[in-house]
Amino acid sequence: MADQQQYFDRSRRPRTASANVRSPPRPHHAQASDSRLFEPNPVGQYGPGSGAVESGFNAYSVPVNSTFAYTNNTNNNSRSYSYESKAGPRSPQSSAYSNNYQSNHGSSSQYTQHSHNPSQHPSRDQRPANTGTNGSIAALSQASSIRSPNDWRNAPQTFQTEPPRQDSDSQIELVSMKKGHYEEEEEEGDDEYLDEIYQIIDAIVPRTDDNTLPALTFRVWFLGLTFGTLLCCVNTIFTFRSNYFVISAFLTVLLAYPCGIFMAKVLPEGILNPGKFNYKEHALIYVLTNSMAATPYALSNIIAQRYMLKQEHVSVYACIAFAIVTQSFGYGFAGLARRFLVRPAAMLWPSNFATIAMLNSLHVTDDISMGRYPMSRFEFFWLATSAMFFFTFLPQYVAPMLGALSVVCWFVNNQPPSDTKKMLLALGSSSPEAGMGFLSFTLDWSSYSGIFFPITTPLWAIYNQMFGTYLMVWIVVPLCFWFKAFKGDQIVGADSDYGFMLNVPYTFNHNGTKLRPISYTRQDNVTGHLSFNQEFYDENKPIYISTFFAITYVSSFVVFVSAMVHVGLWYGKDIWNRFRSVIRDLDHGDIHAQLMDSYPEVPEWWFYAWLLFTTLGAIAVCQWGGFDLPWWGVLIAIILALVTILPIGIIQAISGQQIGLNVMSEFLIGLILPGEIVAVMTFKTFCFMAMSQGLSLVQDLKLGHYIKIPPRSMFISQLAGTVFGAIISTSVACGIFEFTGKTANGEWRFLEEGKDAGWNLSQYNTFLSAGAIWGAIGPARFFGPNSPYFTTLFGFAAGIILPVIPWVMHKLQPDSFWHLINIPLITILPTQPFNQQSTLITPLIVAVIVNYFIKKYRHTWWKKYAYVMSAAFDAGSGLCILVLFFMTKLNSTYNLPFPVWFMNPSDVERCLPNEVLECRGHVTMGEAFGNSYKKELDSQFCQSVN
Repeated sequence: MADQQQYFDRSRRPRTASANVRSPPRPHHAQASDSRLFEPNPVGQYGPGSGAVESGFNAYSVPVNSTFAYTNNTNNNSRSYSYESKAGPRSPQSSAYSNNYQSNHGSSSQYTQHSHNPSQHPSRDQRPANTGTNGSIAALSQASSIRSPNDWRNAPQTFQTEPPRQDSDSQIELVSMKKGHYEEEEEEGDDEYLDEIYQIIDAIVPRTDDNTLPALTFRVWFLGLTFGTLLCCVNTIFTFRSNYFVISAFLTVLLAYPCGIFMAKVLPEGILNPGKFNYKEHALIYVLTNSMAATPYALSNIIAQRYMLKQEHVSVYACIAFAIVTQSFGYGFAGLARRFLVRPAAMLWPSNFATIAMLNSLHVTDDISMGRYPMSRFEFFWLATSAMFFFTFLPQYVAPMLGALSVVCWFVNNQPPSDTKKMLLALGSSSPEAGMGFLSFTLDWSSYSGIFFPITTPLWAIYNQMFGTYLMVWIVVPLCFWFKAFKGDQIVGADSDYGFMLNVPYTFNHNGTKLRPISYTRQDNVTGHLSFNQEFYDENKPIYISTFFAITYVSSFVVFVSAMVHVGLWYGKDIWNRFRSVIRDLDHGDIHAQLMDSYPEVPEWWFYAWLLFTTLGAIAVCQWGGFDLPWWGVLIAIILALVTILPIGIIQAISGQQIGLNVMSEFLIGLILPGEIVAVMTFKTFCFMAMSQGLSLVQDLKLGHYIKIPPRSMFISQLAGTVFGAIISTSVACGIFEFTGKTANGEWRFLEEGKDAGWNLSQYNTFLSAGAIWGAIGPARFFGPNSPYFTTLFGFAAGIILPVIPWVMHKLQPDSFWHLINIPLITILPTQPFNQQSTLITPLIVAVIVNYFIKKYRHTWWKKYAYVMSAAFDAGSGLCILVLFFMTKLNSTYNLPFPVWFMNPSDVERCLPNEVLECRGHVTMGEAFGNSYKKELDSQFCQSVN
């Protein structure tokens, strides 16, 4: 009987006692497109069809893939892309729920395959008081306790039967009647929104729970910590790459399942093996791993300060403490906001639905392809992983030119110098310190998968994203460069091999010479405190940055403002109604909240205590650990997080769009503490992580709410994963620098530039350059009226105006394409300076092939293998890169490069002249295998080049 009460069993359909839930009529234009949302699945269970869950959308076309909410963060690897419905902003018409969902769908349990019929589950008026077969199905045993927002319509209305009052014409009575009328209208509006909310949730999340299942077991700790440690170490190493790449914790959803089943079979019964491996353990493994897999944002602060700014008085232990505090700082805010962001049904957090759908598919034994594609997901996963592992050796080691195929460079690299050649190279070259990669493409999955996620991102979002990227990178940046929009555009990098520098995050002086960020500071020999070097600044001003770097700041300003305007225009009414539902506590009849009430809640004082502990720890580590932020700066960061986490959290929970605080926090503290580079970087880390990490934890809490994980088990696993992840990640990052050591001139060997174009620490260089701009120089100097970059501030005005245009046009032409125009998604720049820019064409090609052609013509294959293939490609390429890291990057004394040949030149694009490439090849091979290049033995031309 227990098997009939598994979590994903939908046999108990009604959310509430009332079966009379309104369902808005489907619009005529949605009849064809929505036909697959509630098609019968292979076992006859009516649920979300192939057009809903597997595509990354719920029944309302609300994007549910967590990978793609973009946090505008120029200096960090943390990205999240905002989505809105492909059918436009949700409305009762555009997001209509299929009426077939409510009627005549005999089905079988997804787990037990037993037959059941909806008629066996009567409404409240027909059902006996106790319908549960045992006490494990919480909150369903008393049907009368389940409230429907429509029950008030069916209840006796006493005001209709009462005789009219004789004094109804009094002023007080009129006011009271009007007030009651308005409240009734508001309640009706709330009911409509609640109905819509539950229709969204019901497409993905079942309404049953077995509270006898064990959750936080030995298997969870062993598998979660094992996978979490591996991903944490690997992703920490990947932060040093030129192009952002990360292996998602979503991979553990696939790998943990066979491991859990194996442990259930071989371990002795008891505390090590409480029984069958269940979905709650599976979900907790994902939560624990996900908490560890995300590298701390504090790493940028630590690497920049200790190793780039040479503040070695900041000990590794202080760095670990700083990482722990900043990573778990937001947990207290998450706990304080959970009553508003977790329990209410109005707070959807739709990005969790993809994980729930994958858990569902793994815990179902049916073959969705009906035998057409007999290979299991796990067999396919290992096959695809192996294939990608071996293939990645080609673009990463044997033939790096496959990772940067520059069409323009093939025609102009040997041409004599001219302004035309310079402009063509600025367009066509894509390497760090070169150009913008026009018409360049790549065959290296790892160079673009962590930036664009081409398989798991909905195709409409890819179109928006790529349109904006092409517009900004291939049109706006070159035009600004050519017309000298920021005065020093063509001065920057004039003495480099290319005669220009576009794709860099550095600062330059008035002559175009690159300046090191440490040069803006003066270090106290006693305390180690860094202060602004005014003399150096006066000698080199005006300070320039590359055109591309300037445009990324314009993009940041536009996105920050346009995200709020966009959400307000398209989702404002939705957010207001659902927030009002939260205030009115209309979620108390929610079946999921009632099911969670059977578990002991986490006491409020746990979160208050943790917030107090981390606050004191933050003040201590800043005062005595060398991070230079005054105690009142920590308190300002707390206040800013308290003020912003609720509105930003509501926006993200409703619309899937998160507004980052990194640039705004730099702006604020840069005005308050000008010239304090370390304090500005520290404040930015605290502000950004308090909000971002807090909302990440809230999202996991909502996942536990949907899957019915005991709250205290969730609290312990989240906190343990966060602390362990911070310790491991910081130890690995610092250990790499300490292990490689320093060069003869006292520089950290791992920071040597140009050693390998694939490992140029772009994330850390960008973070430190931003610290120099906002901290050392300060926003008043760098963006002031007399600065060449004052015009970038017009991005704020553009962020207000641009989102209004498609919204107004949609009102005027509701049947046109304007509802597909997402200004924040268009204006965001997923690719950053110092990335390899040959990654802008291939993701679009992959997305169209997989998510259009394969999805359209081989839909069953796509449905079964698409997401698995994406995870497998990430795993295979990540494993290959890890092997090559230890071969070619970590051991700098015994470097093992592949021999130079046509497809492995020193400039992977072959944009430089052939004779220059040949001379650079002498250096590469001369320094290989522990040797050193003998410049005096080379030709006179090569000596001049090298």
